[in-house]
Amino acid sequence: MSKIKIKKDDKYRILLTEILPYEVPIIFSNEGFYSIVKNEKHKHLVYKIKDLLNQPYGIPFNFEIGKNFERDTRTLSVIHPYFQLNFVELYEKYNSLMIHLCSKSQIALRRISKVAKYFYTPSFVFKDEDGELKDEDVEVESDNFDETTKYIKSYFTYKPIDLIYKFYEKIEFRRFEQRFIYMMTFDISKCFYHIYTHSISWAIKDKESAKRNSREKSFENEFDKYMQKSNYNETNGIIVGPEISRIFAEIILQRIDVDAIKVLEEIHFIKFGIDYEVRRYVDDYFIFCNEYKNLLIIKEVFQDKLSHYKLYINNNKSDIITSPFISNIHVAKQEIKNLLYAFINKILIKNEEKDKNIKIKVNKPYKISQEFLSEFQCIAKRNNLTYDIVSKEVVRFFNKKVSKILKDINIIKNDINFENFLIAIMDIILYCYSMNICANTTFKVSQLIVIICKFFEKNNNNSSKHIVYSKIAKDVDNILTDNQRKNRKVINVDILNILIALKKLGTNYLLTEKRIENLFNLEEESNYDKLNYFQIITLLYYIENKHDYTKIRINIEKSIMRRFENDVDMFVKTEMVILFFDIICCPYINDKTKRNLINITKYCKKEERIEDKIKEINVFKKWFVDWNKNIDLERILKKKEWGSSY
Repeated sequence: MSKIKIKKDDKYRILLTEILPYEVPIIFSNEGFYSIVKNEKHKHLVYKIKDLLNQPYGIPFNFEIGKNFERDTRTLSVIHPYFQLNFVELYEKYNSLMIHLCSKSQIALRRISKVAKYFYTPSFVFKDEDGELKDEDVEVESDNFDETTKYIKSYFTYKPIDLIYKFYEKIEFRRFEQRFIYMMTFDISKCFYHIYTHSISWAIKDKESAKRNSREKSFENEFDKYMQKSNYNETNGIIVGPEISRIFAEIILQRIDVDAIKVLEEIHFIKFGIDYEVRRYVDDYFIFCNEYKNLLIIKEVFQDKLSHYKLYINNNKSDIITSPFISNIHVAKQEIKNLLYAFINKILIKNEEKDKNIKIKVNKPYKISQEFLSEFQCIAKRNNLTYDIVSKEVVRFFNKKVSKILKDINIIKNDINFENFLIAIMDIILYCYSMNICANTTFKVSQLIVIICKFFEKNNNNSSKHIVYSKIAKDVDNILTDNQRKNRKVINVDILNILIALKKLGTNYLLTEKRIENLFNLEEESNYDKLNYFQIITLLYYIENKHDYTKIRINIEKSIMRRFENDVDMFVKTEMVILFFDIICCPYINDKTKRNLINITKYCKKEERIEDKIKEINVFKKWFVDWNKNIDLERILKKKEWGSSY
C-alpha cells in the first residue's frame, strides 16, 4: 500500500468527495463530470448547461432510501451539476475559515480538522497478492485512505472519529462510565430537513448583524446562497446526503454547543468538564452527569438554544440509562462477535506445524448455517432486539473474512469442503441481509458476490461455480420477491445495486424480461414514465442491447422521449440534465433516439451538426454513469466501503 501525495491545487477534487450522497447506484458517480470540468479543452460543455438554464437555481434530483426494519424511507438529493461548481469555488476560497468555524466546540466528535495531504493506493483480493485488505481502524486524523490511485476519500481529515460506533470503543467513553452515574441520549428531529439556510449567518455572527449585512459578500452569505440555489431556491431545509451539507450543519451546531455550555455555567452554575460532560456526533447528543436534575437542565438548555435556530429535540428517541452504560445492542453485538469467531474457528482446520496448509471442513453446509442462524435469532430475542440491528455485524464480519480466505494461498480451495463453505456463508449472509436491506449491507453483499465471481473466473471449477452461483441467484431472487411484496411502490437504490452485482454471475443467471417487468411493475407501458433516473440507468446497464430485453429497452427509449417532449424546464431539473448526458453516452440507446433528443432539447444550434454534438458529448465516454460492461466493481465497492456514510 503506497502513500500518495494529493495535488492540493486540484480544486475540482471536491466533486469526487463532498457533493454526492453515499447511497447511490454503484455505476453512478461524478468521475466523468470531474474529468470534463478539469479539462480546459472540454470545459465549455459544462457552461453549455448554463446557457440552457432558464432559472437562477437548480431543482435537485430527490430519491428514497430504506431507513429501518419498518420500511420507513428518507429522502436524499443529487445537486444540479452546474450548481455543484459553486462549492468548488467556496472550498477554494474559504477552506481555512471552514476549518476554523468547525473548531469552536469542545464536544463535537466528528469535525473537519485540516485539508487532507495524502491518500493510499489500495490492495484488492485478486489484484495485489502482497497486500492486505483493510476496512476498519483507519486512523482518522492522520490521513484519508482511498480505494484507487485516482480518487481521495474526502477533502478534509476528521477528528476525533469518523464513525459513531468508534465513540463507544474510545477510552474516553469508559472514563465517563467511571465518573458518572447517568447517560442521556437524544437527537435533533429531522435536523437537515429543518435547517434554515439563513441561520448559518446567525451562527457565524448574530441574527441582527446577519439581517443588516445580508447583501454583503461574505463566506456565510455565499454558503447560504449556494445552498438555496442547489435546492430550488428554498431557505427552509438543506440538501440531504452530501458531505457539504454536514459541514453546513456542523458550523451551526458548533455555535449552539458553545452558547449552551456558556449558559449552563453562567446562569445555572453547572460547569462543563466538572459537573457534566457532553459529546455530539453530528446531530446525536450524549450527556453524562451525576445529578439527575442537572441532566434535565442540560437537556432543557440545549433545547432552548436549538429552538433559536428552529431545530428541536426528538423526544421519542431520548433515553436515560445508569452506569454501566451498556445497552442491549452492545451486549448483543458482543455475543454475535463470539458466535462469529466460534463459527470460523470450528471450520478452519490447521494441519501439522510443518504443513502450512489450512483446511476448511464443512460437510453439511445447511446444517451449520441453520445452527448459526438459530443462535443468531436467540441472541436477538434474548436482548429484545429486531434482527436489523444486529444483522449488519454478521454481514460485515463475513465480508471481511471471506475476502481474506479467498486471498490466503495456504487455505485449500479446490475440494467439496470449500464449495460447502461458500454455500453455508452465503446462506447466512443473505438471510441476514434480507433482515437489513440498507446501503451499507448492500455494498458489502455486492462486494462479496463480485469477489466470489472473480475467484471462479480465476479458478476453473465449473461444477462448484454453478452450484454457488445458483445458490446466490435463487436466494437474491427470493429477497427481491419479499421486498416487492412488502414495499410494492418503491424499487430503491439498494435493490438496484444488488441487481448490478448479480449481473456479474453471467448471462445464465440473468432475470428474464418478464421477471424484470414484474419486479419494476412495468406490465403497463405507461408505468415506464414512473421510473426515476436511477432505475432507468440501472435497467439499461443490466439489459444492455441483448435481444431478450428488446421490449423493455424500446419502452424505456419511448418514455425518455416523452419526458423531454413534455418538459419546458428540463435543464433546471437535475434528473433531466444528468439523464440527458448519460443517455447520449449510453451505448445501448438507438442513434435515432439520441438525434431526436438533441433536437427536442435544442441543444444543437441551427448552424451545428447533430452528429458533431453527440460526438462532443461522448468525448469522455461517461458523464455520470460508467456504461462499461466490464467495469471493475470490486474497485468501486471497495471505494464505497472505505468512504462509508457517517
